[in-house]
Amino acid sequence: MARSTQRTLSTRFAWRAAAVTAIVVGVLGLTSVLFWQGQVRKAVEDGVTDHLRALEAELDLAAVNPTGASGPVVLPTPEQFVQVVTPNGQVVATSSELATLGPVLPADDVLAVAPDDYIAEIDDPRSEGETALAMGRLMDVDGVELIGVVGASLEPATDARSTATLVFMLGVPLLALIIGIGVWLAVTYALRPVNELAHRADEVAGGAAPWRLDVAPDTVEMSSLADSLDALLEHLRESFESERRFLDDASHELRTPIAVARGELDLLRPQVADQPDLVTAVESSIEELDRLDRLAADLLLLARARSGGSALSHCDLGALARRATGTVMREPGQRDIHVKVRGSASILGDENALERVFLNTVANAVANCRDDVSIDLSEDGDDAVVVICDDGPGFPEEMTGSSFPRFATGRGRRSGGTGLGLAIAAAIVEAHGGRLLAENQAGGGARVIARLPAAKGDREPNDGIHRRRLRTSPKQ
Repeated sequence: MARSTQRTLSTRFAWRAAAVTAIVVGVLGLTSVLFWQGQVRKAVEDGVTDHLRALEAELDLAAVNPTGASGPVVLPTPEQFVQVVTPNGQVVATSSELATLGPVLPADDVLAVAPDDYIAEIDDPRSEGETALAMGRLMDVDGVELIGVVGASLEPATDARSTATLVFMLGVPLLALIIGIGVWLAVTYALRPVNELAHRADEVAGGAAPWRLDVAPDTVEMSSLADSLDALLEHLRESFESERRFLDDASHELRTPIAVARGELDLLRPQVADQPDLVTAVESSIEELDRLDRLAADLLLLARARSGGSALSHCDLGALARRATGTVMREPGQRDIHVKVRGSASILGDENALERVFLNTVANAVANCRDDVSIDLSEDGDDAVVVICDDGPGFPEEMTGSSFPRFATGRGRRSGGTGLGLAIAAAIVEAHGGRLLAENQAGGGARVIARLPAAKGDREPNDGIHRRRLRTSPKQ
């Protein structure tokens, strides 16, 4: 299970909440900025319009010189700038800031839209680098046509836009971050019972806890999930117990008649000693019964390895390898093979089952080698590593890897067994949380590699039943 490469549910919800917040608040913020800017501009425009209307109502022809011969009249304008211009473009009245300037709006442009007002954005004549809104209107002052121009700075609108943009750029990410963190904390807190259930399930799978989760979440949904998982585990426990009882019964029922039949043939052997044909038939029958007995024993052992083993203890793999090698080499008719056991390693496991792993793999190597077999033991990080090599013809390509077909004796390798040896060894290794791998050596010969979790000082033997681990992904 590659949990470390996956994002947690809390992280997913947090990212999505932050993204949705950023999009929604961003759209609303941009709309607000544009609306605010428009309102400020409208306020400036309304102020200019009101001032222009007041100028038209209050302007006295006697106060200005339509010819402008004596220069423009200076008008008091505290906030806005004002000009009064003749249709030919001569300034006859102006604000003090514009006393030395010509018309700020072209008279022809104002006359072209009359009687409507002419509105334009211009460079503010009072401040360099700023923009102003200017409005011109054709006015009739005591029978004389004059052009009134009133303008105001747009700097308030620019400032408002800058302020809103700054708030928008800083506020949206900050708000998205706050909401994302809040959602992450909320979802993480809500999923605590799920993580606790997963932790307890791992303990049950590894044999470190009984067949119950014993978790009491504080929500109805999580409590219902915990009860359902406990019921499932109880069903599995009953299934395993039923399978063990069946295997025990099958062991007796299968092997007892085989033993009885072999005993009968042993009694018959002396009685037919003078009849060569019958002797051959009896000997052949005894061999087939022995093979059938081994097959039944192997099938039962394979089933037990798949369903669970017995008590755990600290196991010295080097001692088990030497003991298994001695057993194999003492078998009748065994060839003179040189077997070397090097190194050491220890794990927490079922000693009898692990010895069977060495018996099967060493017997397979001895049966198919030419002269030499080597068994190397070492510890690699958290793993105990066992490497069994022989100088035989190697495995056929379809038998390399971590899959060991049952009843496959391997084309090109010597046969004679039941074809279950490596399958049984692989099942036992997997039941201990490890993995068995078969491959061919570059220079010829076969190699079987077993990786098992190494025994650590803080791990104690478990007197309970060792259950097969659900996660079997050791290093390769």
